[in-house]
Amino acid sequence: MDVRAMNAEMAAKLIEAPAEPPPEGGYALRVVETRGRRSGEPRRVPLAVVARDGGQYLVSPVRDRDWVENLLATPGCALLSGGRREDRRADEIGGEEAAAVVATYLAAMSVPWAIRAFPVPQDAGAGQILEHLPGMAVFRLSAADPA
Repeated sequence: MDVRAMNAEMAAKLIEAPAEPPPEGGYALRVVETRGRRSGEPRRVPLAVVARDGGQYLVSPVRDRDWVENLLATPGCALLSGGRREDRRADEIGGEEAAAVVATYLAAMSVPWAIRAFPVPQDAGAGQILEHLPGMAVFRLSAADPA
């Protein structure tokens, strides 16, 4: 099974699953819907939504993921789960805030391949994460702008 097919299968399951909020200092899997940067069509991908200090974030170990590039082009997105749609805005962040979010994600993550995707070890400190942050992407989720 290829990655797209696996993502589609996982997304279908997550959309129907109850929408428990991510626990503080942890994450919850959600389907994130973005707009294709070239097509404008909706694109769905299962991702971990990280909760830290009352905020919610998306983290990628690399910048060349389609969903990252879509959010950089158009920050409007939606979280889908439990049959609900929550419209959001995803703004890229950097610096200490982003490093702390990556550290939170890594500390909470238990999936080996997800941890290995990062250019830092699972127990990396903020300084080590900051060195590699330019190659990663971290987005802060907020309420969508009113239409």
